[in-house]
Amino acid sequence: MPGRKRTPSPQEPPPVNLNEVIAYNFRRARELRGLTQDEAAVALEPFLGQRLTQASISALERSYGGDKRREFDAQEILAFTCAFDVPLMWFFLPPPQDARRLQGTSDRVNELYTLALGREDQLDELYARFRELGMTEPSEVDDTLARVFGAPTALTLRDYRHRRKEMLLALLDDYADKVDATADEMGQFFDHLRKVGIRGLVAEKLNDHDYAVPPAARRRKTPGA
Repeated sequence: MPGRKRTPSPQEPPPVNLNEVIAYNFRRARELRGLTQDEAAVALEPFLGQRLTQASISALERSYGGDKRREFDAQEILAFTCAFDVPLMWFFLPPPQDARRLQGTSDRVNELYTLALGREDQLDELYARFRELGMTEPSEVDDTLARVFGAPTALTLRDYRHRRKEMLLALLDDYADKVDATADEMGQFFDHLRKVGIRGLVAEKLNDHDYAVPPAARRRKTPGA
């Protein structure tokens, strides 16, 4: 929901700033186009109005998972989109297997695609904006063309619904098995922990039964206690 915020628990890794995700996707876009960092600087120059150094691009890409974070503005992201010939949303897709919390929210990095594409309860407002841009609900003609060409026509809301659903299904296919497997492993771990207790678990891991003995029992076994 909008404005969801929370206080991280001490056990959580530090939250991820969205700028880090953009830095990750910058590198992915550069590698997708087969460019060196110097070549990327040349490609970006017409859109940024200046030539970045190779060191600047290297520092930018190290923002993901690094100690220093590069801050991006909207115009820079537009420049990246034009230079690498990828859609804007490319830079807001989650890095694989990153489930850390997004800074200032209760959402996770691997939920970014939902924030980018919209939840089901947000689509009415989004479609209203599409209508302002001349996109209409599908007509009988659109339906006929869709059947002929095998895909929705460009200027209909169905096109967005269709593409959004395809992308969400693809992302779900990518993440679901990994999340299910992790949840199953965690469930087995906590079931076993409830069964043997924390002392028993440590004793098993270290192969030393003494760790399973509670303090009172240890004192009874210690001479002179």
